[in-house]
Amino acid sequence: MVNVSFCRLGRIIPASFAGYVLPYVRKAVAQVDGNNGCTVLGAMWNGLACAAAVVVWEEDGGSLLSLFVDPKARGCGVAGHLVGLLLEEGARLGKKRLYVDYILKGEELAAMDALVEKRGGVTETGAPVCGMSSDDFMDSPLLGPALRSGWKRNGAVALFSELTQPQIESLNSVEGLPAFLRPSVLGDRLDPSLSAAWLEDGKPVAFALGFQSGERMFCQSSIWRGPNAPEGSFRALICTQVNQCWYRSGGSFVFFVSPINPRAAAMAEWFTGGNYEPYTQRMALIPIEQ
Repeated sequence: MVNVSFCRLGRIIPASFAGYVLPYVRKAVAQVDGNNGCTVLGAMWNGLACAAAVVVWEEDGGSLLSLFVDPKARGCGVAGHLVGLLLEEGARLGKKRLYVDYILKGEELAAMDALVEKRGGVTETGAPVCGMSSDDFMDSPLLGPALRSGWKRNGAVALFSELTQPQIESLNSVEGLPAFLRPSVLGDRLDPSLSAAWLEDGKPVAFALGFQSGERMFCQSSIWRGPNAPEGSFRALICTQVNQCWYRSGGSFVFFVSPINPRAAAMAEWFTGGNYEPYTQRMALIPIEQ
């Protein structure tokens, strides 16, 4: 007989549950001030950790930063119960709403939509998202080499973890760069080891921003090339990101991009050879009943 139990976790998440919470979320939770600034819940399946959920509370609501259930525990209402407990906590704290943002497909998307709608949430669909498996990159002349031992990134490319703070800040003030493409938009979600820049005379003139979005799942948030960057910088930056994801995951992974215009869609088609799956991004506000 399966026994599922739920527990409250502290801001320093135990190792047994850490694998169910993304690194940037663990960091954000550890830095929250006060005991009521966040809620971290865990679930156990026959005495073993199987799920975790994290909400950071703001003035009148909260944001669901992480919700992950081990595949072996899915289909038993674990996710729904965790969300229910989070809403109860929000009501206790006097909050009014819970913000949810997710990128899924197929049965997982349908299940999450149903969970949100059951709680009174209204979903809004975001930009189209392309999900690509690294297994399909292996034979690609563009990306395949980046997944093999011995590959070296272009000497003009530097990871954000290798840039100085002034170099990073210079990218937030590029003239004509839309606000949604700036590194500052990602905040703590930006992963310096999954983001890279092309340097000319020590100055970043192109970049690709990335972050981890789930277990063996990574997102390219944006990619930009200035007038002083060579055309080959796009390929070099994408290969660098793919290589970093490969080593981070320790093997196969899914890589997400969101083409926001025809040019971006053409680029995604170019470097994947058209071999990708459509995912859907949803945003929703779930009311918290007092």
